[in-house]
Amino acid sequence: MSCGTGSRVRDVAPDAATAAALAGLVTASGCRALAVIGLVKNAGKTTVVNALLEEGGAAFGLTSLGLDGERVDHLTGLAKPRIAPPAGTLLATTVGSLERSRYRLEVLEELPFHTPLGRVVVGRASGDGAVEVSGPTTLAELRQTVARLHAHGARQVLIDGAINRIGSASPRVSDGVVVATGGMVGDTLDEVVATTVGALDLLTLPEADPATRELLAPWAGRGARVVAFANGEAVPLELPTVVGEGATVARAVDRLGADLLFVGGALTQEFADDFTRVLAPGRELRLVVRDPTVLVLPPAQLARFSRRGLRLEVLRGLRVLALTVNPFRVPQPYQPRVFFATLAAAVDERVPMFDVVNGLVRLPAGDAAGSRTSPPPAVSPEP
Repeated sequence: MSCGTGSRVRDVAPDAATAAALAGLVTASGCRALAVIGLVKNAGKTTVVNALLEEGGAAFGLTSLGLDGERVDHLTGLAKPRIAPPAGTLLATTVGSLERSRYRLEVLEELPFHTPLGRVVVGRASGDGAVEVSGPTTLAELRQTVARLHAHGARQVLIDGAINRIGSASPRVSDGVVVATGGMVGDTLDEVVATTVGALDLLTLPEADPATRELLAPWAGRGARVVAFANGEAVPLELPTVVGEGATVARAVDRLGADLLFVGGALTQEFADDFTRVLAPGRELRLVVRDPTVLVLPPAQLARFSRRGLRLEVLRGLRVLALTVNPFRVPQPYQPRVFFATLAAAVDERVPMFDVVNGLVRLPAGDAAGSRTSPPPAVSPEP
């Protein structure tokens, strides 16, 4: 059984050696599901996905959490690059996306998930052109989709994601993450650096210690919304939701003398602002959430928490394997080596870095995987 007809697309060609180095890192990680998330449109995420697919061949499966944005870039007016999986790649997308792409897929299985673009199907790519990838819309369905791709033979599954669909990086679905950043993240190079480093800070929040994880696991398992702990004693707060309840929770923490707080749902900017405004000054508190993907607040909030004596931790951390960078911006791209060097200096050795188009790699000291490519020279940022 097959769906659609062939189509062709022109795309940016990645540097072969750099793409191979990134694919080798992903393969060596042993992760079963890798989320590739972009911090902004035009961060080069699709180019990274195509590079990984080209290097990994049929070893990779591919799907997405929902549909990633528009087909034509509203800033440049150009058609946005689409994913061109090599022949034999296992792919999970919707029937509607196949029809819109006029893409031929050897369908192996239809999954019982309803989306705005129809049911999700699993099949083998024809290798004939590009395809729009749109997957299930919930994490539970995405997890099942990844499992079906594995069942059909994929050794590793790539999940095409974005910062506004960061749920694809949840440890409930993925056990590895590649983050794509680029010149469009901020209006200036300083803003790009600050936003990128801040995003890494959020995505790599520390896990709570084993004793704390053991203490909180039963509450997380039963879906508790907010639980305060004072001297090891748990006090669940009877709230229908945490939305709009930051001040209420802060007053409860002060009244109980709590030193640990678990928030089971999304932690929003509104909650954080109200919570820190009402919480008594000088209180030291550990605030634990499920994982970094439930945080709906700007990276600068971490510094505000720290100034108030609050330490933000997670039950399950994310495994960020690499940061990819794209110097593209409107109206004028950054000079690639300058852009890469500036970000590399700010990121330091926290995570391997790749520019898969311009052939730039920077890996932490002692990691021989990328030793073939030297770091770009340290030069002053262009204005």
